[in-house]
Amino acid sequence: MILQPLAEPEAARRGIRLLLLRDDLAHPALPGNKWRKLKYNLREARHQGHDTLLTFGGAFSNHIAAVATAGRLYGLRTIGLIRGEAMAPLNPTLARATADGMALRYLTRSTYRRKQEPAFLAELLRETGPAYLIPEGGSNALALPGCAELVAELAAQTSFDYLCVACGTGGTLAG
Repeated sequence: MILQPLAEPEAARRGIRLLLLRDDLAHPALPGNKWRKLKYNLREARHQGHDTLLTFGGAFSNHIAAVATAGRLYGLRTIGLIRGEAMAPLNPTLARATADGMALRYLTRSTYRRKQEPAFLAELLRETGPAYLIPEGGSNALALPGCAELVAELAAQTSFDYLCVACGTGGTLAG
């Protein structure tokens, strides 16, 4: 875990120490909170006997790229359900995902909004075959313990009064 001091003159003048956790350097292929969110989901997918991960994201989703990389590293097929229209050429995020073996399937925005509906998920699984579902952004109950480990890791290295977290789906913050 790398804590990088931030030089912010006003904070320093007030005696406030700012540190930036470089969680993006924690894993060479799965940077930032993505590994934390996927860690226990990957374990559960294996435990349930799945060989395929199915997930959702936008065309620039770091989560999509991380799931593709995790699939390659763990020997799992990956399917990414992408919000919006197919693009050619692929942007760097989707190019990385496909290079890591992810099959991309594009959903219209109206169809994508159904991503939490049980009937829609069942229909997807009939089409793709059995798969372990990971929600958009990777935020689910199994993501939380991986994110919660962050606090103990930080506390082992330094003391702090406040912990600020950037978040999209809220999984890192909830953990």
